[in-house]
Amino acid sequence: MSHYQTKQRQLLLAFMKEDPQRSYTAEELSEALQHKYGDKAPGKSTVYRLLPRLTEEGAIRRFEQEGTHCNRYQFTDRACHNHLHLQCTDCGRLIHMNDQESKHLLEQISQGFDFWVDGQKAVLFGRCRGCRKELS
Repeated sequence: MSHYQTKQRQLLLAFMKEDPQRSYTAEELSEALQHKYGDKAPGKSTVYRLLPRLTEEGAIRRFEQEGTHCNRYQFTDRACHNHLHLQCTDCGRLIHMNDQESKHLLEQISQGFDFWVDGQKAVLFGRCRGCRKELS
């Protein structure tokens, strides 16, 4: 699928790529872009329009935040499909496990439970270190 490399699209992807561990709601992303780029930032409607396209193209990932119907978006690279992800239920941060750890865990599940996990869709939910510290 071909797509235009508009300035708005480039700004959105460049911004998300700066912190690939962070995920955003569409609203948070729109506000962050406005804060960083001011008048040059894509408008809110443009952000909402770009997110599904970028998700479909595989440039970003979409996750539903646990316990809500709120989608979160995160930059991804093409190699992102070879490992599992850990998602913080408080801040939405998405942590990429390394490929070897993911493979080992998936093999244990497969052998121990005779169950195949789709690693491209599997996300383990919990609390990241930062959010656990805030609770202490």
